[in-house]
Amino acid sequence: MNNLLIKYAKRLLITSDGKNLPAMEYWKKRANKYGKRSVLNIGHSNAEFEAVTEKQKREILPYLRQSLKGDEKLILDFGCGPGRFTIDLASTIGGKAIGVDPIEALLEIAPKDKTVEYKLMEEGQIPLPDNSVDVVWVCLVLGGIKSPVLERTTEEIIRVLKDDGLLFLVENTSNKPDTQQWFFRSKINYNKMFKSVLLVHLHDYFDLGECISIMAGRKSN
Repeated sequence: MNNLLIKYAKRLLITSDGKNLPAMEYWKKRANKYGKRSVLNIGHSNAEFEAVTEKQKREILPYLRQSLKGDEKLILDFGCGPGRFTIDLASTIGGKAIGVDPIEALLEIAPKDKTVEYKLMEEGQIPLPDNSVDVVWVCLVLGGIKSPVLERTTEEIIRVLKDDGLLFLVENTSNKPDTQQWFFRSKINYNKMFKSVLLVHLHDYFDLGECISIMAGRKSN
């Protein structure tokens, strides 16, 4: 319990360090300071990065597999950061994955593979055509985005997703006060964001005492 409290206090201290920065500046500063660890709950140490990532894969990827139809060819890793999941996503569908992120420094350290491609997001736009991807994977990304940018972001996600394509969403749904740069929303809130997708709650797991929810649904015509 003491270790958990120490890690939580560390997260609050680091979050407050950039509390007055615009969102994009905050995340760029965080990426430059912490590198690939910047995409985790910052209460985790550098030494824990791989272990936390592997735990997340064990918790989440089985639910992605069971949600697939089996004919998917292209999956979008939205907000891929340093590409922690991108290669695994391509392998899971037996096809190709495209990772997009607005932080160039993170894309530069993402692992390379013939099955993946990384693209820089600019001006909030996903650099892909309409109705072009079979699956959109969003893992612990939307909690770092506030309105009205959030509304534009969800519109972009739906724009690139094919009709009947799968939206696979993993977000922190803890009942906690928002910070300056992170926003805790309920499963109901996330369902309301995507009017053309009915998200089904699949599973919860916990990270440093916070509830992480896995949801999935298909885009209606």
